[in-house]
Amino acid sequence: MQHHPALTASEVAALWNAYMQNTMASCIIQHFSSVNEDEDNTELIQKALYTCNFVVNGVKKIFEAENHAVPIGFSDKDVNLKVPRVYSDLFTLRYIKYMAAFGTSAAAAILELLARNDVRQFFTETSILFINLYNDGTDLLLKKGAFIRSPTMPPMNKTEFLQNESFLSGLLGRHRPLTAIELSHICKNTETNSIGRTFLIGFAQTAQLPEVRKYMDRGSALAEKQETVFRDILLDDGMPLPSTWDSTISKSTDSPFSDKLMMFHTAQLNMISVTAYGAAIAGSMRMDLGAHYTRLMTEILQYSNDGVKFMIEKGWMEQPPQNVDREALKNRH
Repeated sequence: MQHHPALTASEVAALWNAYMQNTMASCIIQHFSSVNEDEDNTELIQKALYTCNFVVNGVKKIFEAENHAVPIGFSDKDVNLKVPRVYSDLFTLRYIKYMAAFGTSAAAAILELLARNDVRQFFTETSILFINLYNDGTDLLLKKGAFIRSPTMPPMNKTEFLQNESFLSGLLGRHRPLTAIELSHICKNTETNSIGRTFLIGFAQTAQLPEVRKYMDRGSALAEKQETVFRDILLDDGMPLPSTWDSTISKSTDSPFSDKLMMFHTAQLNMISVTAYGAAIAGSMRMDLGAHYTRLMTEILQYSNDGVKFMIEKGWMEQPPQNVDREALKNRH
């Protein structure tokens, strides 16, 4: 007899998250495709749409085979392809590269929790698609001279071991130079805040509800503040600042996206930032950096929590799959 085990909680969570994230990303990239004027971007945009559709259709197939409810996610009701552009074609390219990097890490991170062969195979193929999309996006950015590189460091002359605990705090009242690992986290988090800030400025300009516009304004101000913290750390260390992300935003106030999609996308950006800050804390040995990340993470969590409450009030927050409420079953009469 062939053994066909039921989906585990980890597998359901991974599939559900992938469906939600990729139906959302598909809407955004469809808008980018409809306003694209850069022929160099056309093939990459189509690859991005193919990747999103591969994930969405793959999740749907597995869920339907298991008689598991397919999430609502996002659809053509959440995107308007008849409105003018909000963001530049260069921002489109950078967003696809950013989305591909996140998709790659998310698919790889979940693999160790997957048991069923078909689910592992699905996420393996998903990882390959996102890796290829990332490499294609990076190659195109390099070709255009628009790839944002992290600062360079002089090569090490020799290897050595730490001799005292001052490496964790400072040297005679001053902070020691950043390690390459700490520097990489700072550059990544600067990039995340930059791309998030650009998105939120456009969201604030085009959102329908005043509450959503206010929330987006608050988020863009928070991202700018946190980006400044990272830039100040680089300046204090005598490191050159990375180029700013292209933040060209049109004057259009016609929204290509529903308020529901914009709020969900903001929640995803918050989640990515919190995850990245957690990794940065683990990879940063300088105590002041840990203090910075802890404070900034707390700010994002508060902002994110307020957004989730608003989405619940509006009936926009789709409930993730959850375990059976045994107490409710026992008290049903």
